[in-house]
Amino acid sequence: MPISLQVAITTGLPYAILRKLLGDGPDHFVSTRVLFLTQRLAFVVITLIIDWAVVRMARQIRRSPSIALLLVSSSYVTLTYHTHAFSNTVETLVLALSAAQLGAIIQHHDLSITSKTTLATAYSLQDHKSPAKNASTSSPLNSPRTTPALLSFGLGVLFALGFFTRITFILFGAPLGVMFLYLNFLACFPKGQRSNAAVGFLRFCLSCLPLALGMIAFSFSAILIDSIYFGKLEVSDALTGMRLSLVDFLGQPQNWTRLQYSGSFTVTMLNNLKYNLDPSNLAQHGLHPWYLHLFLNYPVLFGNLAYIGVKTLLQKAQNRQLTSDSKLVTALSYSGIFGIVMLSTKPHQEARFLTPLILPLIICLSSRISKLGRKFWAGVVPSIALVQEQSLGFQNCQPVAPNGDHIYCITNPSHTGEFHTNDSNSYSTHVIFYKTYMPPLHLFGYNMRQSQEGHKVAVKISDWREKDRQELLVALGVATAEQPKERFESNIDEAKDFVPQGENERVTRVDQDLLKKVKAQTDGQGVLFRKVAPRQYERTVLIAPATVDLSQENIFETRDALWPHANFDHLSEIVKKPLSSLFMHVYYI
Repeated sequence: MPISLQVAITTGLPYAILRKLLGDGPDHFVSTRVLFLTQRLAFVVITLIIDWAVVRMARQIRRSPSIALLLVSSSYVTLTYHTHAFSNTVETLVLALSAAQLGAIIQHHDLSITSKTTLATAYSLQDHKSPAKNASTSSPLNSPRTTPALLSFGLGVLFALGFFTRITFILFGAPLGVMFLYLNFLACFPKGQRSNAAVGFLRFCLSCLPLALGMIAFSFSAILIDSIYFGKLEVSDALTGMRLSLVDFLGQPQNWTRLQYSGSFTVTMLNNLKYNLDPSNLAQHGLHPWYLHLFLNYPVLFGNLAYIGVKTLLQKAQNRQLTSDSKLVTALSYSGIFGIVMLSTKPHQEARFLTPLILPLIICLSSRISKLGRKFWAGVVPSIALVQEQSLGFQNCQPVAPNGDHIYCITNPSHTGEFHTNDSNSYSTHVIFYKTYMPPLHLFGYNMRQSQEGHKVAVKISDWREKDRQELLVALGVATAEQPKERFESNIDEAKDFVPQGENERVTRVDQDLLKKVKAQTDGQGVLFRKVAPRQYERTVLIAPATVDLSQENIFETRDALWPHANFDHLSEIVKKPLSSLFMHVYYI
């Protein structure tokens, strides 16, 4: 979209709503934090629209919409990049809407063939003397219709919107455009009726005309708006001679006939292309080797999804399968392939340039992914599943230790999803995420009212991502703030069992020797809680990537290691120890 309009919608509109809610006054101002969160919220809304488009496409190609939605909503790309104020987020949005629009066009073509085939069959039944002739594929009844003008015009508007958002949209959108042309070619040159090429060519041009009009209409609007916004084109009222701002121009369409213009037009898309074709300009942003996208950015962004995509592509190439049964899947597959290949030819390669690939990967691979087990998911998701079962679904709790200050319970994999049976005790698990992005918390499946009132189990979640190593150990009660780093281990036994951090931040430590014994006796299925009050038990779980080295503190010995998890914020550690660093650790404090 026009740069000015993009900024106005994604930032200006949310800020206008914020100003309306807070009101204007000379004695106060809006804090930076509020402005930051407001803009982030606007981009969260964009991700919800992308979710809608993904679900719609998944249903059309008869794939599981829930799997597709889970993949896109829990993706590292969605949670990290698409919630930022990047033009790549808007590019992904427009690509999603364009693919959904193409899906509607494909559906129209397929339905036209189906309905006409049914009609041809009915005619053949009426004329029993020549059924083969009436049901022939050469009959006009079997030829698909061209795309309705409204659908074509809408796709043209979306294509132009994408081009003016980011020039790289051409790479991802081109295969969708080729599929549109192919569908209308089949409609204008049906099998058995390609003798009259002139008539077919005329029909083909007319079928593509609405697409071209949509692109031209939006492109002209974009150029006009950007030209006024950047001051290249001056607009004034012919009667009053007053110069109009962009807001005044857009807000007074009834006066457009009496306006006068001076200056020149600016085409931001061409300016962007010209800038990026100059190597000296790209050098200011950093030059990268050609393989960075393929061998680093791609697997970092998409994890196991990237692996499955490459594996599927190699299998298709080996079997010489150039298309899919679904035309939409075919178009999106080539969109992803063409996009990453062409972007890899450019010397400047940032990871965010590949974020639109989330759509081809999810739509094209969702049927394969729905058949995979827990090993598919990155380490964060299995850690949530593990902690969820230990916090909500444990059973058969028994007191241990001579003084009865601990109680252990058992998790049963065959009863996944079953709440703890009420035994008059209350159990609380404090889950701490450290040096990793917070996952979508809805994956814990924790309903406070249902859990606490019905089963007396609670889950408290903390984000300690920003704490450094010393702050972490102090917060866990392993050391005091005055202790130097090298003395942490020697004072572990002297640390308190309960570290106050606020009501929702309190850390409760269990007896580590007892925990090891329980884990050994229960084949790793034992969960140990510590008594903090009569009939009230708590425990603390720390979730951190393996790149965080906690081996010096024996309080972190009892843990579960879940593979795979790549924390590329610490790439040097992964390079040094690739076999031991690709894990997510769940520590039982």
